[in-house]
Amino acid sequence: MSTIMIIIGFIFIIGLVIGSFLNVVILRTVSGESIVFPGSKCPRCQNSLKWYHNIPLLSYIFLKGKCAYCKEHISIQYPIVEFMTGCIFSGLFIKFCIPFDPLFGIYEFTAISISQFICYVFSLIASCLFIIIAGTDFIEMKVADKHTYSLICTGILFGTVCACISRDWHVILYSLEALILGFAIMEGIRRLTSFALKVETFGEGDAYIAGGIGAYLGALLSNSTSFGNYLSIFYIMLGMFVLSTIIPAFYILPIYIKRLFNQKNWYTLGGIFAFVIYTTGYWFAQNLGWLENTSALIICTTVLILLGLLLCSELFRGIKEGEGNPMPFGPALLISAFILMVLVPMS
Repeated sequence: MSTIMIIIGFIFIIGLVIGSFLNVVILRTVSGESIVFPGSKCPRCQNSLKWYHNIPLLSYIFLKGKCAYCKEHISIQYPIVEFMTGCIFSGLFIKFCIPFDPLFGIYEFTAISISQFICYVFSLIASCLFIIIAGTDFIEMKVADKHTYSLICTGILFGTVCACISRDWHVILYSLEALILGFAIMEGIRRLTSFALKVETFGEGDAYIAGGIGAYLGALLSNSTSFGNYLSIFYIMLGMFVLSTIIPAFYILPIYIKRLFNQKNWYTLGGIFAFVIYTTGYWFAQNLGWLENTSALIICTTVLILLGLLLCSELFRGIKEGEGNPMPFGPALLISAFILMVLVPMS
């Protein structure tokens, strides 16, 4: 057990270092600067930082969150991204490389198979791209093509490598199926809601994000004990969109509902409560076995997705009209994809 903890701790430290680099990529993508030159500097006083000013987490703590030269406050984004990346690196190592013994309730470290190693490496690459894309989208609603294309290529390459190892070329088709599904569904929703509401509801980059997520998840699901077929991949992609419609509600609804009450906008409030009631009914119906019929499940799930996305579009439009600050949808897609990555049982 002590050996496992040492390995996990070492991987966590590597994750902290990578997280520091991801911060650079995020901020310089937003500013349009090279990620190589110039070296690290304070964005306010422009002084070059020493190496000991860039130690992940520790430098932020010792400097008390301020620049060593001008004492300008350092964004809390830096330690958050670093710590989160460290947790992801070590957490995914536990998921993919250390099997859990259900009898004794402990983890046992054994030799890592090629399949486990491949899943772990590509999941790390995908997670880093998730963080970069979510970071740039959240800060400035800016999604770089080179990042979304890299995510798509990562997923396809992941599927190709898995196909070569397993000698099952259906794996590539799984990846391509999920890529096309993700892109087509997101782009269709964007065009439909924009036409219906007469306002741009989602960014053009969201479809590429969904496609890249699909390419990765399709390859990952081919290694799963429960989801290695075309129909289950379709369900997982639908589940991702359901999650991505729910996640934004946690940071949008508290602000927006208060405004709706003040404006006495009962129409939109009714839509919110209708979605909550339908979602609750959907959950009960699924647990009671009323949706065992495939057609009924697809129809009810599709209605749920459309209701959720239309509601989110209305929320985004309302916030845009009220404050001039539309909310990015990309981070919600990426968070839901990461949740599915963690929950998918592996073989």
